[in-house]
Amino acid sequence: MITSNDKEYLERIAKSHVCPEHGPKLVVAWHSKENAYAIRCGEGHFPEEVTRQMTPIQEHKAGKREAHAPILSLLPKADLATGELLLPEIVKALMSYAYKYDLDPYRGHVVMMYGKPYITIDGYLYHANNAELSYSLKSRPMTTTERKEYQVEDGDHAWLAFVNINKGEKLFNGVGVVTKDEMTEVSKRKPDQLRSPVVAAKPWQMAQKRAEWQAMKRGFPIGESNQKEEE
Repeated sequence: MITSNDKEYLERIAKSHVCPEHGPKLVVAWHSKENAYAIRCGEGHFPEEVTRQMTPIQEHKAGKREAHAPILSLLPKADLATGELLLPEIVKALMSYAYKYDLDPYRGHVVMMYGKPYITIDGYLYHANNAELSYSLKSRPMTTTERKEYQVEDGDHAWLAFVNINKGEKLFNGVGVVTKDEMTEVSKRKPDQLRSPVVAAKPWQMAQKRAEWQAMKRGFPIGESNQKEEE
């Protein structure tokens, strides 16, 4: 039986491990006889040991995910910035890039922008959750005073995001701005259309997303130590 008085510690184990006999769905329950919290499996018994659950990426690498591979609709089909269709070998290279950092390309964790791989906010959130660190992410529009401090122009949308790791042990912020020019710029190839229709339709949402992306990138840098804030 796996017991402890630290409930959060056991909950982290239950989240990332499975019962060797009955699989996933581990929970933490109070065991009155032991006078402590204990890990219990979905079948109601308390295992003596648990094994770490494989992530979707690890299953893919081990060849256990092919039979149940998800629909390919979230795999990038075009360069997000230029709209140019991606060749199959480029998509394959992008998938390898995602797997290198334990990200899942099937969930939209990576895209191509201006010919370079780009990790999305979903990728950073996934990475942060796998880091098993307690954190919170909050975001809000800039105040009038903050807009002046950051020299945000009238008509632009501007947001701030904040990542709090381990209850204040580390704090990171991000800034996201969508300019008026972005919302009105027309496509060079199709002058009768906007260059970024998604940005123009929901500029506040894009500004929020950019701020959260920057904060998460600084708080949970991929490929670097979490001890160092990325510039």
